[in-house]
Order: sequence, then structure tokens, then C-alpha cells
Amino acid sequence: MPTIQANGETIFFVDEGAGPPILFIHSLGTNSYLYRDQIAALKSRYRCIAPDCRAHGATSNNGTFTVEDVAADHKAVLDHLGVEKCHMVGLSIGGPIALCLNARWPNAAQSMVLADAFARIRPGGEDRIYATQEAVAYLSMREFGSQYAGDRLMPSTDIEKLDELADEIAKCPPKGYVDTVRAVFTYDASGDLAKVKVPTMILIGDSDDATPMAESEFIRDGIAGSEIKIIPDAGHLSTIDSPAEFTAELGKFLDAQG
Repeated sequence: MPTIQANGETIFFVDEGAGPPILFIHSLGTNSYLYRDQIAALKSRYRCIAPDCRAHGATSNNGTFTVEDVAADHKAVLDHLGVEKCHMVGLSIGGPIALCLNARWPNAAQSMVLADAFARIRPGGEDRIYATQEAVAYLSMREFGSQYAGDRLMPSTDIEKLDELADEIAKCPPKGYVDTVRAVFTYDASGDLAKVKVPTMILIGDSDDATPMAESEFIRDGIAGSEIKIIPDAGHLSTIDSPAEFTAELGKFLDAQG
């Protein structure tokens, strides 16, 4: 398992394939496994790099979780691998992390894909933080993950994928998970949108009620030339609900960048 020591953390990452590099940034509670199907399909022509955010997957949780810190963690992985420019793919909280990374290192992105993402502070964020604190205080992370998977994945998605998602969320320490929720729901990336100067595609599951279409439209309106594509039969975690459709849209977009 490749890891690096950076910013006080031991950061695990996947690095597979050869070709133009893609940096995959995962969602809340998941890890690099979120893009397993996309990496399997694209690694024959792209170098697929997928770190686990701090407090997620196999990455340590020594410090706090801030969007700025996690963006720096991902940049540290790119620097370690000698990657100066890459395609960036961020799903859910991976969206604001990618936007922050681009704002701080504007020459690092060759293109950007923001999936089921958001960029502004939304009403109810403080309630979400409090509810998460309460939930993880009374439930094990496996129990919490099981509830989360049931809420987030489509009814049509295989039960095995629900169990797998619950198992991956269970790898998060409770404090790290709450720190993540607090960080991402109080981070305003709206000012980062105009700093995106590369081709950008916005993907959203047709049944995503966690980050509804208004959030994708807000991102589209803030990034000149960006466009929205809808993933059918998918909720908030569209790489899991409809992996083939997600990969097809992603691959078509990346291939068009040359």
C-alpha cells in the first residue's frame, strides 16, 4: 500500500495505470474505493491517483480536518509522484476540496469534473453537524454507516454495495468523521468557482437529494463554459449506483481534452 508522510499524516493513495494523470477526490465517509470501477475502466489509458482523505480509509487522523489541509494533502501526493498537472475529479465533498486545491495551485488542474458536489454554504449545516455528533455518540460507525448507506444509495442498488459502503464508512473514527462534517459544511467555495479556468464538467445523479440540481446549477453558473450532465438511476453516490454510466460520461469528457 503506497503511502507518504505529509502535513503530519500518513496518507494512503492508489496509483494505477499509465497515461495522463487523474486525481480522484472521494466523498464524505468513503475513500479511494469510491472510484474503483472508474479506475478499473480508465487505467489502461490514464494514470489514476486516488488518495484517502485524512480520517478516511487507510489514512491517519492525527490532526484536524480542514478543507485547506486536505487540499494540501492531495497536492503533497501529486508532488511526491512528480505530477505537475492532472485532471481533477471530485465527488460530493471532493468538489469543494478540488476547488480549494485549484484556487491555491492554479496550474495543477488540466480539467475538472465536479460530481454530486456543492460550493456554497447551505442552510441546515449546523443542524447536520449536531445530528452527526449525536448519531456517532450512540451508534457504532458500522451501524452509522449502515444507516448512511440506506439513505444515500438507490433502492435498485445491490444490497452487497450497501454492506460494502457501511464497511468503508466504519473505517472512519467518530471524531474524524464529525470534524469532516464540520469542515465541509462551513467552508464556502463559492469564491473559488471563478478561479477555475480549465474545461469543467458537472455530473449529478438524477435522484440526488443530498446535493440537488440547484447546487450543480450554482457551480455551472460560477464556472465559465462548464456544463451539467445527468447520470440516470443514481443518487448522491453516482459512482456506486450507476458506475458504467458515470464512467462513460467521465471517459468521454477526459478523452475530449486530448
